[in-house]
Amino acid sequence: MNRMRHEPRSRSTPRVAAAAITLGALALLAGCGFAPRGALKVPASFGAIAVTAADPYSPLADGLRRDLARAGATTVNAPDGAARLAITSEAWETRPLSVDAFIAVREMETRYRVTFDLVDAGGGRRIDQQTIELTRDYVYEPAESFGNPGEQEIVQQELRRDMQAAILRRVDVALRAE
Repeated sequence: MNRMRHEPRSRSTPRVAAAAITLGALALLAGCGFAPRGALKVPASFGAIAVTAADPYSPLADGLRRDLARAGATTVNAPDGAARLAITSEAWETRPLSVDAFIAVREMETRYRVTFDLVDAGGGRRIDQQTIELTRDYVYEPAESFGNPGEQEIVQQELRRDMQAAILRRVDVALRAE
């Protein structure tokens, strides 16, 4: 009888296949014109920028100031002679989404709505007043009274962080159009 000997498969074969798939995916992305968006860079020619908000203790305004400073902008407290990113309104809304057979809330929805605009130092409107609304759903456990307020706070922090990113993306687009 002629016995066929099977050579053991090399351990590098799956690695080579994974590398080939990765290279193929990168080639497809490069071919379609995809390029990752660079970090926000505020041109020096834009000048100083003041972030104003109806609430002087707004965590959103504080976060925007930090991110703009990180992007190379000179942030100032007073909008006199500077560009102004104005947060004209911030609104939170939490409502029940579903209830169980005992009419106890099982799911909640939190909405965060922010209206803002951007005006340059010369008074030119760079971003017309617009509103962004973000929403998150989460499960509400009535039996865990200690966990629910904490979970809602985490959801609000995530929404605030996402709102900062959304506003900064719009500022970035407006500044790149320059």
